[in-house]
Amino acid sequence: MAETAFRPNPAGTVLEEGRDRWAPFSAESVQFVGDSNVLQQLFVKNEVELVASGFRWTEGPTWVETQRALLFSDTIDARIYKWTEADGSVAPLVEVSGGYDGKNVEDYDKRFEPGSNGMALAGDDLYICQHPTHRIAKMKISEICPGMRFSDSKFEVLADSVTPGGAPLNSPNDVIVGPDGAIWFTDPIYGFLEKDPSNPFIPVQPTEAPSDGNHNPSDLPYLDERSKKGVAMTGVYRWKDGALMLVVADLDRPNGLAFHGKTLWVANSSADEPSWTAYDAAAVLEGAAAPELPLKQTLRLSTAELGPMPGPGLSDGFKIDKLGRIWSSFPNGLVVIDLKERKVLAKVLFNINVSNVEFGAGADVWITGLGHLWRLQRVI
Repeated sequence: MAETAFRPNPAGTVLEEGRDRWAPFSAESVQFVGDSNVLQQLFVKNEVELVASGFRWTEGPTWVETQRALLFSDTIDARIYKWTEADGSVAPLVEVSGGYDGKNVEDYDKRFEPGSNGMALAGDDLYICQHPTHRIAKMKISEICPGMRFSDSKFEVLADSVTPGGAPLNSPNDVIVGPDGAIWFTDPIYGFLEKDPSNPFIPVQPTEAPSDGNHNPSDLPYLDERSKKGVAMTGVYRWKDGALMLVVADLDRPNGLAFHGKTLWVANSSADEPSWTAYDAAAVLEGAAAPELPLKQTLRLSTAELGPMPGPGLSDGFKIDKLGRIWSSFPNGLVVIDLKERKVLAKVLFNINVSNVEFGAGADVWITGLGHLWRLQRVI
Protein backbone atom coordinates (compact mmCIF):
# COMPACT_ATOMS: atom_id res chain seq x y z
CA MET A 1 0.00 0.00 0.00
CA ALA A 2 1.22 3.50 -0.78
CA GLU A 3 2.45 5.62 2.11
CA THR A 4 -0.45 7.87 3.10
CA ALA A 5 -1.80 9.41 6.28
CA PHE A 6 -4.36 6.61 6.30
CA ARG A 7 -2.12 3.57 6.09
CA PRO A 8 -3.08 0.67 8.38
CA ASN A 9 -2.30 1.37 12.01
CA PRO A 10 -3.50 -1.30 14.46
CA ALA A 11 -2.77 1.08 17.33
CA GLY A 12 -5.72 3.14 16.17
CA THR A 13 -6.55 6.73 15.39
CA VAL A 14 -4.31 9.44 16.84
CA LEU A 15 -6.56 12.14 18.23
CA GLU A 16 -5.69 15.79 18.68
CA GLU A 17 -4.51 17.53 21.83
CA GLY A 18 -2.21 14.74 22.86
CA ARG A 19 -4.90 12.15 23.61
CA ASP A 20 -3.98 8.49 23.44
CA ARG A 21 -4.68 6.44 20.38
CA TRP A 22 -8.34 5.59 19.96
CA ALA A 23 -9.97 2.36 18.81
CA PRO A 24 -6.98 0.00 18.69
CA PHE A 25 -7.50 -3.14 16.58
CA SER A 26 -5.83 -6.53 16.78
CA ALA A 27 -6.18 -8.81 13.73
CA GLU A 28 -4.86 -11.68 15.84
CA SER A 29 -7.77 -11.36 18.25
CA VAL A 30 -10.45 -11.65 15.54
CA GLN A 31 -12.53 -14.80 15.95
CA PHE A 32 -14.52 -16.61 13.26
CA VAL A 33 -17.30 -18.35 15.17
CA GLY A 34 -19.44 -21.10 13.69
CA ASP A 35 -19.42 -24.67 12.41
CA SER A 36 -16.09 -25.28 10.66
CA ASN A 37 -17.80 -26.63 7.53
CA VAL A 38 -20.10 -23.62 7.34
CA LEU A 39 -17.19 -21.23 7.80
CA GLN A 40 -15.44 -22.88 4.83
CA GLN A 41 -18.58 -22.37 2.75
CA LEU A 42 -18.74 -18.68 3.67
CA PHE A 43 -15.16 -17.40 3.90
CA VAL A 44 -12.17 -17.89 1.61
CA LYS A 45 -9.99 -17.76 4.73
CA ASN A 46 -10.57 -16.89 8.35
CA GLU A 47 -8.70 -13.61 8.21
CA VAL A 48 -9.59 -9.92 8.37
CA GLU A 49 -7.37 -7.41 6.56
CA LEU A 50 -6.84 -3.99 8.09
CA VAL A 51 -6.82 -1.74 5.00
CA ALA A 52 -6.65 1.77 6.45
CA SER A 53 -6.74 3.65 9.75
CA GLY A 54 -6.77 7.18 11.07
CA PHE A 55 -10.52 7.81 11.02
CA ARG A 56 -13.19 8.50 13.64
CA TRP A 57 -16.37 6.66 12.56
CA THR A 58 -16.33 5.20 9.04
CA GLU A 59 -19.64 4.52 7.33
CA GLY A 60 -21.41 4.14 3.99
CA PRO A 61 -18.92 1.92 2.08
CA THR A 62 -19.77 2.11 -1.64
CA TRP A 63 -17.96 0.17 -4.35
CA VAL A 64 -17.36 1.98 -7.67
CA GLU A 65 -16.64 -0.74 -10.20
CA THR A 66 -15.83 1.63 -13.06
CA GLN A 67 -13.04 3.17 -10.99
CA ARG A 68 -12.08 0.06 -9.04
CA ALA A 69 -12.41 2.16 -5.92
CA LEU A 70 -14.26 2.25 -2.62
CA LEU A 71 -15.91 5.38 -1.27
CA PHE A 72 -16.76 5.73 2.41
CA SER A 73 -17.82 8.44 4.84
CA ASP A 74 -16.39 9.61 8.13
CA THR A 75 -19.51 10.91 9.85
CA ILE A 76 -17.54 12.72 12.56
CA ASP A 77 -14.76 14.31 10.50
CA ALA A 78 -17.27 15.15 7.75
CA ARG A 79 -15.41 13.71 4.78
CA ILE A 80 -15.96 11.21 2.00
CA TYR A 81 -12.80 9.21 1.35
CA LYS A 82 -11.72 7.18 -1.65
CA TRP A 83 -9.64 4.00 -1.55
CA THR A 84 -8.13 3.18 -4.96
CA GLU A 85 -7.31 -0.40 -5.91
CA ALA A 86 -4.49 0.54 -8.31
CA ASP A 87 -2.15 1.75 -5.57
CA GLY A 88 -4.03 0.98 -2.37
CA SER A 89 -4.09 4.63 -1.37
CA VAL A 90 -6.76 6.46 0.61
CA ALA A 91 -7.39 10.17 0.13
CA PRO A 92 -10.16 12.67 0.99
CA LEU A 93 -12.56 13.02 -1.92
CA VAL A 94 -15.22 15.41 -0.58
CA GLU A 95 -14.76 17.85 2.31
CA VAL A 96 -17.54 19.04 4.66
CA SER A 97 -19.58 16.16 3.29
CA GLY A 98 -22.70 16.91 5.34
CA GLY A 99 -23.45 19.83 3.03
CA TYR A 100 -22.77 22.72 5.39
CA ASP A 101 -22.19 25.92 3.39
CA GLY A 102 -21.40 28.30 6.23
CA LYS A 103 -24.95 29.32 7.04
CA ASN A 104 -27.44 26.51 6.38
CA VAL A 105 -27.01 24.59 9.68
CA GLU A 106 -27.82 26.02 13.09
CA ASP A 107 -25.12 25.37 15.73
CA TYR A 108 -23.02 23.46 13.21
CA ASP A 109 -19.92 23.63 15.44
CA LYS A 110 -21.77 21.71 18.15
CA ARG A 111 -22.63 18.74 15.90
CA PHE A 112 -20.77 15.57 16.79
CA GLU A 113 -21.54 13.89 13.46
CA PRO A 114 -21.72 16.73 10.92
CA GLY A 115 -20.83 14.65 7.89
CA SER A 116 -22.34 12.30 5.35
CA ASN A 117 -23.38 8.77 6.26
CA GLY A 118 -24.75 6.10 3.93
CA MET A 119 -24.29 6.27 0.16
CA ALA A 120 -25.57 4.39 -2.88
CA LEU A 121 -24.44 4.35 -6.49
CA ALA A 122 -26.51 3.90 -9.64
CA GLY A 123 -24.57 4.44 -12.83
CA ASP A 124 -22.88 7.81 -12.48
CA ASP A 125 -25.26 9.01 -9.76
CA LEU A 126 -24.06 8.95 -6.15
CA TYR A 127 -26.82 9.32 -3.54
CA ILE A 128 -25.66 10.65 -0.17
CA CYS A 129 -27.27 10.81 3.28
CA GLN A 130 -26.35 14.07 4.98
CA HIS A 131 -26.82 14.48 8.73
CA PRO A 132 -26.72 18.22 9.51
CA THR A 133 -28.70 19.34 6.47
CA HIS A 134 -31.33 16.60 7.01
CA ARG A 135 -31.33 15.52 3.39
CA ILE A 136 -30.68 13.09 0.58
CA ALA A 137 -28.49 14.65 -2.10
CA LYS A 138 -27.24 13.43 -5.46
CA MET A 139 -24.04 14.21 -7.32
CA LYS A 140 -22.33 12.79 -10.38
CA ILE A 141 -19.24 10.67 -9.71
CA SER A 142 -17.70 12.01 -12.93
CA GLU A 143 -18.13 15.61 -11.75
CA ILE A 144 -16.48 15.28 -8.34
CA CYS A 145 -13.32 17.36 -7.98
CA PRO A 146 -11.21 15.61 -5.28
CA GLY A 147 -10.79 17.74 -2.18
CA MET A 148 -13.65 20.14 -2.88
CA ARG A 149 -16.22 21.11 -0.27
CA PHE A 150 -19.55 19.47 -0.96
CA SER A 151 -21.34 22.83 -1.02
CA ASP A 152 -18.96 24.06 -3.73
CA SER A 153 -19.71 21.05 -5.93
CA LYS A 154 -22.56 20.50 -8.35
CA PHE A 155 -25.35 18.58 -6.59
CA GLU A 156 -29.11 18.13 -6.40
CA VAL A 157 -31.19 17.87 -3.23
CA LEU A 158 -33.79 15.11 -3.58
CA ALA A 159 -35.45 15.26 -0.16
CA ASP A 160 -34.96 17.37 2.96
CA SER A 161 -38.47 17.52 4.46
CA VAL A 162 -41.40 15.17 4.86
CA THR A 163 -43.59 17.41 2.73
CA PRO A 164 -42.69 20.42 0.60
CA GLY A 165 -42.01 23.19 3.09
CA GLY A 166 -42.85 20.87 5.98
CA ALA A 167 -40.86 19.59 8.93
CA PRO A 168 -37.30 18.65 8.08
CA LEU A 169 -36.16 15.06 7.99
CA ASN A 170 -34.15 13.94 11.02
CA SER A 171 -30.78 12.67 9.77
CA PRO A 172 -30.96 10.28 6.79
CA ASN A 173 -28.72 7.37 7.67
CA ASP A 174 -28.62 4.70 4.98
CA VAL A 175 -29.81 4.68 1.38
CA ILE A 176 -30.27 2.16 -1.41
CA VAL A 177 -31.61 2.16 -4.96
CA GLY A 178 -34.57 -0.22 -4.96
CA PRO A 179 -35.59 -2.74 -7.63
CA ASP A 180 -38.07 -0.12 -8.86
CA GLY A 181 -35.35 2.46 -9.42
CA ALA A 182 -36.63 4.53 -6.49
CA ILE A 183 -34.46 5.81 -3.65
CA TRP A 184 -35.21 4.16 -0.31
CA PHE A 185 -33.66 5.52 2.89
CA THR A 186 -33.86 5.37 6.67
CA ASP A 187 -34.28 8.45 8.87
CA PRO A 188 -33.31 7.93 12.53
CA ILE A 189 -32.15 10.73 14.83
CA TYR A 190 -28.43 10.15 15.29
CA GLY A 191 -27.45 13.35 13.52
CA PHE A 192 -28.63 15.38 16.53
CA LEU A 193 -25.70 14.24 18.66
CA GLU A 194 -23.77 17.17 20.14
CA LYS A 195 -20.12 17.41 21.14
CA ASP A 196 -19.23 17.32 24.80
CA PRO A 197 -17.94 20.87 25.51
CA SER A 198 -15.32 19.45 27.88
CA ASN A 199 -14.13 16.83 25.39
CA PRO A 200 -14.94 17.38 21.70
CA PHE A 201 -13.83 13.84 20.85
CA ILE A 202 -16.96 12.33 22.39
CA PRO A 203 -20.65 13.26 22.25
CA VAL A 204 -22.63 14.59 25.18
CA GLN A 205 -23.52 11.56 27.24
CA PRO A 206 -25.73 10.67 30.17
CA THR A 207 -23.86 10.19 33.42
CA GLU A 208 -24.24 6.41 33.28
CA ALA A 209 -22.61 6.06 29.84
CA PRO A 210 -18.89 5.23 29.39
CA SER A 211 -16.72 8.28 28.78
CA ASP A 212 -13.84 6.75 26.82
CA GLY A 213 -15.48 7.36 23.44
CA ASN A 214 -14.84 3.75 22.41
CA HIS A 215 -18.42 2.94 21.50
CA ASN A 216 -20.90 3.35 18.70
CA PRO A 217 -21.91 7.02 18.94
CA SER A 218 -25.50 6.10 18.20
CA ASP A 219 -25.68 3.71 21.15
CA LEU A 220 -26.74 6.29 23.73
CA PRO A 221 -30.04 6.08 25.61
CA TYR A 222 -30.79 9.79 25.61
CA LEU A 223 -31.03 9.98 21.83
CA ASP A 224 -34.71 9.12 21.69
CA GLU A 225 -35.46 12.32 23.58
CA ARG A 226 -33.97 14.31 20.73
CA SER A 227 -36.53 13.21 18.13
CA LYS A 228 -38.57 16.31 18.93
CA LYS A 229 -35.93 18.32 17.07
CA GLY A 230 -36.85 16.65 13.81
CA VAL A 231 -40.17 15.35 12.56
CA ALA A 232 -41.02 13.80 15.96
CA MET A 233 -40.88 10.32 14.44
CA THR A 234 -38.46 7.95 12.77
CA GLY A 235 -39.18 6.22 9.49
CA VAL A 236 -38.14 4.67 6.21
CA TYR A 237 -38.95 6.63 3.05
CA ARG A 238 -39.16 6.03 -0.69
CA TRP A 239 -38.35 8.87 -3.10
CA LYS A 240 -39.10 8.81 -6.81
CA ASP A 241 -39.74 11.57 -9.35
CA GLY A 242 -39.97 14.22 -6.64
CA ALA A 243 -42.51 12.35 -4.50
CA LEU A 244 -41.63 11.22 -0.96
CA MET A 245 -43.52 8.29 0.54
CA LEU A 246 -43.37 7.06 4.15
CA VAL A 247 -43.13 3.27 3.86
CA VAL A 248 -42.15 2.16 7.40
CA ALA A 249 -43.18 3.91 10.61
CA ASP A 250 -42.99 1.28 13.36
CA LEU A 251 -39.24 1.20 14.15
CA ASP A 252 -37.67 3.48 16.74
CA ARG A 253 -34.15 3.35 15.26
CA PRO A 254 -34.31 2.31 11.58
CA ASN A 255 -30.80 2.02 10.20
CA GLY A 256 -29.50 -0.28 7.43
CA LEU A 257 -31.82 -1.53 4.70
CA ALA A 258 -31.75 -3.90 1.73
CA PHE A 259 -34.07 -5.77 -0.62
CA HIS A 260 -34.39 -9.53 -1.03
CA GLY A 261 -36.73 -9.96 -3.95
CA LYS A 262 -39.81 -7.87 -3.15
CA THR A 263 -39.16 -7.95 0.57
CA LEU A 264 -37.67 -4.89 2.25
CA TRP A 265 -35.43 -5.66 5.23
CA VAL A 266 -34.61 -2.95 7.77
CA ALA A 267 -32.21 -3.13 10.71
CA ASN A 268 -33.40 -1.58 13.95
CA SER A 269 -30.44 -0.32 15.97
CA SER A 270 -31.72 -1.04 19.43
CA ALA A 271 -28.95 -1.53 21.96
CA ASP A 272 -31.26 -3.79 23.96
CA GLU A 273 -32.25 -6.08 21.08
CA PRO A 274 -30.56 -5.89 17.67
CA SER A 275 -33.06 -6.92 15.00
CA TRP A 276 -33.79 -7.16 11.28
CA THR A 277 -37.41 -6.74 10.17
CA ALA A 278 -39.05 -7.77 6.88
CA TYR A 279 -41.80 -5.87 5.05
CA ASP A 280 -43.73 -6.99 1.98
CA ALA A 281 -43.07 -4.20 -0.51
CA ALA A 282 -44.56 -5.91 -3.57
CA ALA A 283 -47.49 -3.50 -4.00
CA VAL A 284 -45.18 -0.48 -3.92
CA LEU A 285 -42.59 -2.05 -6.21
CA GLU A 286 -45.28 -3.06 -8.69
CA GLY A 287 -46.70 0.47 -8.81
CA ALA A 288 -50.07 -0.19 -7.18
CA ALA A 289 -52.29 2.88 -7.36
CA ALA A 290 -53.04 2.91 -3.64
CA PRO A 291 -50.71 0.58 -1.73
CA GLU A 292 -51.46 0.10 1.95
CA LEU A 293 -48.99 2.28 3.84
CA PRO A 294 -47.05 2.21 6.03
CA LEU A 295 -45.98 -1.33 5.23
CA LYS A 296 -46.69 -4.05 7.79
CA GLN A 297 -44.08 -6.34 9.30
CA THR A 298 -44.05 -9.90 7.92
CA LEU A 299 -41.09 -11.25 9.89
CA ARG A 300 -38.75 -10.04 12.59
CA LEU A 301 -35.43 -11.63 13.45
CA SER A 302 -33.91 -10.64 16.77
CA THR A 303 -32.01 -12.17 19.65
CA ALA A 304 -35.14 -14.16 20.50
CA GLU A 305 -34.83 -16.12 17.23
CA LEU A 306 -31.10 -15.79 16.60
CA GLY A 307 -29.65 -16.10 20.09
CA PRO A 308 -27.74 -13.60 22.22
CA MET A 309 -25.34 -11.14 20.61
CA PRO A 310 -23.15 -9.75 23.40
CA GLY A 311 -20.65 -6.96 22.94
CA PRO A 312 -20.54 -3.30 21.94
CA GLY A 313 -22.35 -2.14 18.83
CA LEU A 314 -25.70 -2.50 17.08
CA SER A 315 -27.50 -3.97 14.08
CA ASP A 316 -26.51 -1.29 11.59
CA GLY A 317 -25.70 -1.50 7.86
CA PHE A 318 -25.92 -4.77 5.91
CA LYS A 319 -26.06 -6.45 2.53
CA ILE A 320 -27.99 -9.52 1.32
CA ASP A 321 -26.24 -11.97 -1.01
CA LYS A 322 -27.78 -13.97 -3.86
CA LEU A 323 -28.42 -16.94 -1.58
CA GLY A 324 -30.56 -14.90 0.79
CA ARG A 325 -28.02 -14.39 3.54
CA ILE A 326 -27.69 -11.15 5.51
CA TRP A 327 -24.12 -9.93 6.06
CA SER A 328 -24.51 -7.32 8.76
CA SER A 329 -22.77 -5.38 11.47
CA PHE A 330 -23.90 -6.52 14.89
CA PRO A 331 -22.62 -6.22 18.47
CA ASN A 332 -18.87 -6.84 18.39
CA GLY A 333 -18.43 -7.43 14.67
CA LEU A 334 -20.05 -9.08 11.65
CA VAL A 335 -22.86 -11.65 11.55
CA VAL A 336 -24.11 -13.83 8.66
CA ILE A 337 -27.78 -14.80 8.90
CA ASP A 338 -29.64 -17.35 6.75
CA LEU A 339 -33.04 -15.79 6.04
CA LYS A 340 -34.62 -19.04 4.89
CA GLU A 341 -33.55 -21.02 7.94
CA ARG A 342 -33.82 -18.00 10.23
CA LYS A 343 -30.58 -18.72 11.99
CA VAL A 344 -27.09 -17.33 12.48
CA LEU A 345 -24.57 -19.10 10.26
CA ALA A 346 -21.43 -17.38 11.50
CA LYS A 347 -20.05 -14.49 13.49
CA VAL A 348 -16.79 -12.62 13.00
CA LEU A 349 -15.83 -11.02 16.31
CA PHE A 350 -13.72 -7.91 15.73
CA ASN A 351 -13.79 -6.85 19.40
CA ILE A 352 -14.48 -3.36 18.11
CA ASN A 353 -17.59 -1.60 16.82
CA VAL A 354 -18.57 -2.21 13.20
CA SER A 355 -20.97 0.06 11.29
CA ASN A 356 -21.61 -1.17 7.75
CA VAL A 357 -20.90 -3.75 5.06
CA GLU A 358 -20.41 -3.63 1.28
CA PHE A 359 -19.76 -6.27 -1.37
CA GLY A 360 -16.90 -5.13 -3.57
CA ALA A 361 -15.09 -6.66 -6.52
CA GLY A 362 -14.99 -10.44 -6.68
CA ALA A 363 -15.00 -11.94 -3.20
CA ASP A 364 -14.34 -8.71 -1.31
CA VAL A 365 -16.45 -7.78 1.71
CA TRP A 366 -15.71 -4.25 2.92
CA ILE A 367 -16.42 -3.32 6.52
CA THR A 368 -16.48 0.09 8.18
CA GLY A 369 -16.63 1.12 11.82
CA LEU A 370 -14.70 2.66 14.66
CA GLY A 371 -11.44 4.17 13.41
CA HIS A 372 -10.65 1.77 10.58
CA LEU A 373 -11.50 0.23 7.21
CA TRP A 374 -11.39 -3.57 6.90
CA ARG A 375 -11.78 -6.23 4.21
CA LEU A 376 -12.34 -9.97 4.20
CA GLN A 377 -13.05 -12.53 1.49
CA ARG A 378 -16.29 -14.47 1.03
CA VAL A 379 -16.94 -17.55 -1.06
CA ILE A 380 -18.99 -16.64 -4.14
